[in-house]
Amino acid sequence: MQSWIPPELQGSFWQGLSAIALSFMGRLLWHVREVQGKRRQFWSIDLVWESVTAVCIGLAGLGVAEYMDVAGKPAFAVIIFVAYLGPRGLEHLLFFVIGKVSAARGGKS
Repeated sequence: MQSWIPPELQGSFWQGLSAIALSFMGRLLWHVREVQGKRRQFWSIDLVWESVTAVCIGLAGLGVAEYMDVAGKPAFAVIIFVAYLGPRGLEHLLFFVIGKVSAARGGKS
């Protein structure tokens, strides 16, 4: 990178780029699972949408990893896991956890 770019910004750039690359791997795993289940073709418009989702969810996965205060390979695992779940999987996981916490506190689940 250029020498006039601050080192902190360079680190953030490479961190974001690696998160997006890892999320592509996670979404590709999901896409291949759907192809093997004969629910979609490999080369289809779904692959384009998975790419767009990978960029967005990769940055969200990076945020989750930073929130959990993990770095290195555990952060990579968090990013791939979040990307594999995708938006729908994260929504179901979140509602499941909220239901469990609510039930443990005596509320409705």
